[in-house]
Amino acid sequence: MNQEFYTDGISAVHVTGQLVCIDLMSVQPHLKSDNGQPVVEVNKRIIMPLEGFVQSFSVQENIIKQLIAGGVLKQNPLASDGIGLLGKSEDSHPGT
Repeated sequence: MNQEFYTDGISAVHVTGQLVCIDLMSVQPHLKSDNGQPVVEVNKRIIMPLEGFVQSFSVQENIIKQLIAGGVLKQNPLASDGIGLLGKSEDSHPGT
């Protein structure tokens, strides 16, 4: 492995033909938007073939299953994706 970098999450995924572009973002807590929220900055982009994107989804799905089985994550029907970090209160989700 030649290079590592940290990201707070994925801001967008774009599909163009057989290529998938994944925009990675960092939260800039010291900067605030007009409504007082931390500013999100897109700072890296991963570009991969569609086949590689599908394969990477399968790898991530398997890791999530292992984390649930190991007790690190838990099923959370109130979370938008149905999964939550262990110990995170379910009432901390907006709109619930």
